[in-house]
Amino acid sequence: MASSTGHPAPVSKDIYWRRRAFVLIGVLLVFALIAYACNPSENEGESSSNQAGIEDPSASPSVPAQEPERDETAEPEEDASPSPSEDPSEGEDAEADEDSEEAGASGEGSAEAAAPERPEDPCRPQDVVISMKFAEEDREQYSGGANPGFRVTVVNVGEQTCTVDVGPEAIELLIHSGDDRVYSTADCVEGEGREERRLDQGRPHEYTLTWARERSFTDCRSSSAKAQPGWYKANLKGDLVSGVDQLVFQLKG
Repeated sequence: MASSTGHPAPVSKDIYWRRRAFVLIGVLLVFALIAYACNPSENEGESSSNQAGIEDPSASPSVPAQEPERDETAEPEEDASPSPSEDPSEGEDAEADEDSEEAGASGEGSAEAAAPERPEDPCRPQDVVISMKFAEEDREQYSGGANPGFRVTVVNVGEQTCTVDVGPEAIELLIHSGDDRVYSTADCVEGEGREERRLDQGRPHEYTLTWARERSFTDCRSSSAKAQPGWYKANLKGDLVSGVDQLVFQLKG
């Protein structure tokens, strides 16, 4: 406030220090604004990092880190070639070749057997089914003078009536005791063993073969040797015989 003489009136101490304080505060505010304006990027970085620490699930130890996806287009390493033993296709190819060769061989064999056109023509092997069982059902033990008997059944499953040789050479009955060949219906019947039967489709031909417990020999020697008590096995053999189960039986004294 001015005095009556035109000179400014003296300022009290309170007003003087109050003005100084306002000026100091203003200066501090200016410095603070300048400092804030010079460091905006650091504040923003800190804010972004804090926000990422909250929202990023990878920061949690309970969530496993994902493995990088495998690049399917990447070329394999040159020195990672498998050994020949690790390649199963070689064995499969070899087996396939063997199967094809066997199939070709069987096809050639079946082509040689012509289909019968007349009843007197021989039946094809694939059209004949042969089976054998005990003549007396479920009898596997023979005591005293009882002789084992075997019932043979021959069936034509083809469409055409045809002829089958059911003689002792064509369908041979063999008796063994272990590895010992004891008896055969084919011994010493050359030229006398043919027995042809005309078979209609599905109509079985059955006959019985009886073993008199005697040993036979391929050289036709005369012998009256009798089979000893023990276990024996009977089998059928021949070009038309396939998949016939052997029969096991016992001879008693």
